[in-house]
Amino acid sequence: MTKKLFIVLSLVLTFTLSIQSCKTDDITASASITGLNCTEATFSATATSGTSYTATATVPYTGGNGAAYEAGSPIASTGVTGLTATLSAGQLTSGAGNATFVITGTPASAGTATFAIDLGGQSCTLSLPVVASKASVSTLTLSSVVPTAGTSGTAYSGVATLAYTGGNGGTYEVSTASSTGVEGLTATIDAGTLASGSGTLTYKIAGTPTSAGTATFNISFGGQTCTITITIAAGSTGSATPAVDTVVIAFSGTTASVSNPYQSAGVTVTTSGADVTVKSTNTTKEIVYLLSGTASKGSLKLYSDYKYNITLKGLSLTNTTGPAINIQSGKKGTINVVAGTTNTLVDGTTYTTSSEDQKGTLFSEGQLSFMGTGTLNVTGNSKHGIASDDFITVTETTIIVKSAATDGIHANDYFQMDNGVVSVTSSGDGIEAEEGYILISGGTINVSSVDDGITASYDGTDASITPYVLIKGGKITVNTSGEKGNAIKSESYTTIGTSDAVSLTVSGKGAKGIKTGGDFTLTSGTVKITTTGAAYYNSTDADIAAPAGINCDKNLAIKGGDLTVVSSGQGGKGITVDGTATVNGGTTSITASGTTYTYTSANTSEAKGFKCDGAFVMNSGTLNISASDDGLKSNTSITINDGTVNVTKSYEGMESIFITIAGGVCNLTASNDGINTSYGTVSGGTESNDNSHLKVTGGVLIVTGSDAIDSNGNFTISGGYVITYGNEDIDINGNFLVNGGTLMGAEPASNMTKAMSTSSTQVGMFIKSSATVATSSLFHIEDATGKDIVTFKPKGSSAYFHVSTPSMTKGAQYKIYFGGAYTGGSYVGGSSGWGLYTGGTYSTSGATLKSTTTTSTSSTVNTITF
Repeated sequence: MTKKLFIVLSLVLTFTLSIQSCKTDDITASASITGLNCTEATFSATATSGTSYTATATVPYTGGNGAAYEAGSPIASTGVTGLTATLSAGQLTSGAGNATFVITGTPASAGTATFAIDLGGQSCTLSLPVVASKASVSTLTLSSVVPTAGTSGTAYSGVATLAYTGGNGGTYEVSTASSTGVEGLTATIDAGTLASGSGTLTYKIAGTPTSAGTATFNISFGGQTCTITITIAAGSTGSATPAVDTVVIAFSGTTASVSNPYQSAGVTVTTSGADVTVKSTNTTKEIVYLLSGTASKGSLKLYSDYKYNITLKGLSLTNTTGPAINIQSGKKGTINVVAGTTNTLVDGTTYTTSSEDQKGTLFSEGQLSFMGTGTLNVTGNSKHGIASDDFITVTETTIIVKSAATDGIHANDYFQMDNGVVSVTSSGDGIEAEEGYILISGGTINVSSVDDGITASYDGTDASITPYVLIKGGKITVNTSGEKGNAIKSESYTTIGTSDAVSLTVSGKGAKGIKTGGDFTLTSGTVKITTTGAAYYNSTDADIAAPAGINCDKNLAIKGGDLTVVSSGQGGKGITVDGTATVNGGTTSITASGTTYTYTSANTSEAKGFKCDGAFVMNSGTLNISASDDGLKSNTSITINDGTVNVTKSYEGMESIFITIAGGVCNLTASNDGINTSYGTVSGGTESNDNSHLKVTGGVLIVTGSDAIDSNGNFTISGGYVITYGNEDIDINGNFLVNGGTLMGAEPASNMTKAMSTSSTQVGMFIKSSATVATSSLFHIEDATGKDIVTFKPKGSSAYFHVSTPSMTKGAQYKIYFGGAYTGGSYVGGSSGWGLYTGGTYSTSGATLKSTTTTSTSSTVNTITF
């Protein structure tokens, strides 16, 4: 009986344990599905290339076992990069259901972003279509409408307004960005259409911040980026600690404390005193490293296999033996300088020897992108202030490089600035892009350097590199002091088109305000260039290095803006161009007041206003020149189609082989030739025709000089006005043809002056008087009916005159007066104090009738003597 009872009890116990075992398995069972269907996935929003994206992907599954599952790790996209997909925590249904993945980031291009996802033992490839953006803008900045502060644990609602320029009128879809630093918030813009030009974008910000700190949104839109930050205070229900994506490093004297939530996720942080080394192998998350506190002998060295964010919040860090921050990562680094904080980085005067690069106080092997509206002070005692072996961008930060032993800011690739303030004092270059370009779209730049101020310096042979300088906006002030220390220098083209002021001052020998190896273009802006350095003989180049406001190795185009060049150094130039020069607008004022620099009698540098080796063409605008030597000179040709040229002081006002005045107003003053055409092949010139040519087909040409007009070749007038005064008003070696237009020239008696060529088609007079017309008097010709032909007030006492107008005819009677009075009217071309009157009334009262003459019935040229 006892044995039977024992058997029964054993069976009951075995059954009970079996039942209990089954219940335990149900409780602890892992999530399991039989199928995961990526092809049927749906997305909550459309992804657009180059635009911030936050959305959910809903992925169907089958055969769920009802178990719960935790949130997954971020999965980076392939194909189209820049996105991550993260499984949200949940519980499977028993059977068919849906899992949710949160996708965030900025698609790098149009195409398909793919994610290798898995759940419950099944996997598939999730494909997100990314459409090409139809919207593009030139600049994107945070406007005066900024979001208000928030409180952790409390629902938040606010707006931020972003201003843009250069909108293309394209449409855009709904776009959402998630916050970092403080999580839990999203910034969303509704679908819309850009303006063509300038406009604003409104982002609605909502959510509940999970912690105190700074919530940051890295907005991408239309090919540009901008940062929105919101200060989140600690609330009664929220945490006052940084968000879970932040590694906190706090410096204090000779030590540093670290809070590292990623210790088990690939991030190792070690300390030695106040020297902190971070090594991150995490490739799924842009980890934030929050730096604060003070250390007089400390540093941060960072190794990272993925892009990262260094947030500076009241940091003062000095490393006496190397860089303050040394980033040994080739990935992109975002440097967030928190609003309202001042941060300081200082390096040592000498660096401890290392096999790794350490090129400046803040150095990175990869890209550096500065954001945040705080202030970063940098002192470079040994090398550069800030240096990157990739590119550097600044979106809104105030960066002050107080001093740098070499360059203030040095990028191996390009430097780009959209807003903020950059102030540099350096013993080398101010801002240098060694193998790339410089693009400035906004903000304020102040540079005081010994060498070049802003330079794209690449001089290698890689055709894929275009080392240009493009200024689309921003207020720029540059002062350089070293020999050949140019304010702006590029080895390719330089373009300025900004509504802000650009002020460039160079004082070194041979220094240029703008030195460009390619084309120079000015489209808008107020640009003032001052050079005070002298020319000198450079034995290395075996040539004279002369200072200049602008030195352009290829072609120059002025399309607008207000350009002022003042060059006062010995041998200094205003503008020099190796190629062609075109003026299509704006106001350009040049003063070149220096004396001639002489190295040898055959090797000199003169203070010229505007000199180009190629053709000079002016279609509109204003050009004002005052020069110790030539005002405007081209070694090829000068063509004035319209606009105004004022040369108020010069040795020769305008000089070239071929000069054509087709329109506009040219008012030239010179101590030698006012306007001169010559091949210049014979020193001192000859009296033979060298076939150079001055043509006036329209416009107004007003000239005064020792020789007002001197052509070693030919001179043809077919339209417009020519008004001259000189010791010789017109000195021509070749043909002097008057076929149209109005000519009024005057001079004291001279035997070299000649009458017009007899082949001229328009009637004219060459008048030689034994008496002179005083400077205060008038020269007047009228026809037999008393109609005013010309009334002229000479610049100086005059006895010889060249006169021709379309109203003169053959076989007609004309009266020539000295003296009289003229009331009303003005001078043709707006000349001052002398010239050809128009629009008023002449009176013979007090005048002397010098001659009544009848023009030839056969010849167009009439030589008249009295």
